[in-house]
Amino acid sequence: MTAKEIETLLDKQAITEVLYRYARGWDRFDEEAVRSCFHHDSVHAHGRFKGASQDFVTRGMKAMEAVKSMSHLITNPMIEMDGDRAIAECSFLAHHRRDAADGSGEEDMFLKGRYLDIFEKRGGEWKIASRTGLHDFERVVPPADQIMASAEPEHLGQKKPDDPLYAMLASFRSGEGVAAP
Repeated sequence: MTAKEIETLLDKQAITEVLYRYARGWDRFDEEAVRSCFHHDSVHAHGRFKGASQDFVTRGMKAMEAVKSMSHLITNPMIEMDGDRAIAECSFLAHHRRDAADGSGEEDMFLKGRYLDIFEKRGGEWKIASRTGLHDFERVVPPADQIMASAEPEHLGQKKPDDPLYAMLASFRSGEGVAAP
């Protein structure tokens, strides 16, 4: 393998990790993680929103405050490289547990679509310079939980900083080792 091929693989992995960090950021309601995926001047078009990516994050965080839990899956990343620029397409599947609009309890909202991103490497770091979000599927249904409905809170994912991930990361980064949550 040539040095250029290795560099391309490393760049594609770095871009893929930005996509995964974006999903983790929303799942854990980690605003810092979500914002870190975009260059300061990144633009965004997703649903009815068109504007600065940082404004999209601000609006999204406000809209998601009442959501009880979220899960975002990123799949099939396809990345085409051209020096310090790249185009990435990936699919996403999002699940939001929220209060039902009619007050009848909770509901699950599922959304599937794709992100079409232009990435730029600035200062040695890959981030999104432009994003278009496309939707292919939406479904809202009553929850059908069996085990989760009676689960103890410590067995469920939490928002930042309460999710066990953040204690594990802090311990790992401090050099103390990692204890299971």
